[in-house]
Amino acid sequence: MEDGGWVHVPRPAEKDYWNPTAVQENSNGEPSSSQPLKLIFTSPAKYWTDAIPIGNGRLGAMIWGGVAKETLQLNEDTLWTGIPGNYTNPNAPAALSDVRKLVDDGQFTQATKEAIKLSDHPSEVYQLLGDMILEFDTSHLKFDEETYHRELDLDTATTTVKYSVGDIEYKREYFASYPDQALVTRLSGSEKGSLSFTLYMDSKMHHHSFVQENNQIHFQGSCPGKRIPPRLNAGDNPKGIQFSALLNLQIGGDTGVISDVDGRKLKVEGADWAVILLVASSSFDGPFTNPIDSKKDPSSDCKTAMTSLRKLSYADIHAHHLDDYQSLFRRVSLELWKSSKNVLGSAHLNAEKQIAADESVPFTGSENTTVSTAERVKSFQTDEDPSLVQLLFQYGRYLLISCSRPGTQVANLQGLWNKDIEPPWEYAISLSLSTQIDVFKCNYISISLSIVDVGSPMVNI
Repeated sequence: MEDGGWVHVPRPAEKDYWNPTAVQENSNGEPSSSQPLKLIFTSPAKYWTDAIPIGNGRLGAMIWGGVAKETLQLNEDTLWTGIPGNYTNPNAPAALSDVRKLVDDGQFTQATKEAIKLSDHPSEVYQLLGDMILEFDTSHLKFDEETYHRELDLDTATTTVKYSVGDIEYKREYFASYPDQALVTRLSGSEKGSLSFTLYMDSKMHHHSFVQENNQIHFQGSCPGKRIPPRLNAGDNPKGIQFSALLNLQIGGDTGVISDVDGRKLKVEGADWAVILLVASSSFDGPFTNPIDSKKDPSSDCKTAMTSLRKLSYADIHAHHLDDYQSLFRRVSLELWKSSKNVLGSAHLNAEKQIAADESVPFTGSENTTVSTAERVKSFQTDEDPSLVQLLFQYGRYLLISCSRPGTQVANLQGLWNKDIEPPWEYAISLSLSTQIDVFKCNYISISLSIVDVGSPMVNI
């Protein structure tokens, strides 16, 4: 800041951008390094933490990479329980005084128990949007496991899933576009007419969906206006944030057809390729606006966004995405070096002089680009692969870019991605608070508590 005002820092000129870490180009301008910035998996995700996150700051998805059934768990960053109001606890000052005295007396366990009174009631929580589900026919259950490949390319912010069923290779590509505010999926088969699947939406939230125009799925739902439902008075549960999503399906090929299934699913048969566009919106209209007073119509917003999006080709949307994302991601380069074998073998006297005299060489890692990231992590304790450290560093930057953009909510504890209607954050916060009480003096408690609602779009007055 300068004299109390913000100083704008412009984006670097294109000439200042870097080529991705560990990706060297050959004479044809193509990547020739054996260790590009990619997270690689050799099987579908078994757990939520194995799925691949994509996001544009506001919309996010966790991609599991299933074969017969693919699931994209979806999030929109303004979907929270609660409404604007006074969330302060009037009894907190007295409770804080008691906790401080217990800490000063060295009674840390009792102080931890008393500290629960500082919060008074559960904080509001981040919610989920729902799931986009793709179901394929039973032939996909017989896929060749050795051909399966799932990756996240950090340089392009694109997730790819590939596998073969017989002689046919199937490929899926996913990315979240910030400039066009959409989640994009492209599916294809290596043979004409080989792509068939069923597409639909589902959610743990209160929701409903319906097919329209034979190639779109409208999805609508709402967040609870109160985290804990009232026990006695049903009318005490206020209206929460409303949300809507809209899926648009496009297919290619001479034999491909789309049909309506039960009024809520779309079935594709005999296509060459398919592109799925997803947009979403909510009734959140600022931190001081009660959802019941919101003038925003998320369904109308989705229709407007999709109308603009449908005018663009897949290539256009992907080009916009790359131009936007890489202008941020390519601002920072990290290159780590590993000493030569001769240097590593000299663990005797004058080691420092020996290291200074010998040349160090850049380490590019294994030449096998199909080695999974999990295997690289396991082998790190023996090979100390510097390119894995580079990958981890850049993955952190990718996650922050993907969950926090201008105009979006502040990145919270799990970033943009959440699969639960009751996230386990409250427990984590309580544990963090207890740890701080045990280790530090009590003047740190207020700092810990102030973190609880940082991610929420609802203001604590």
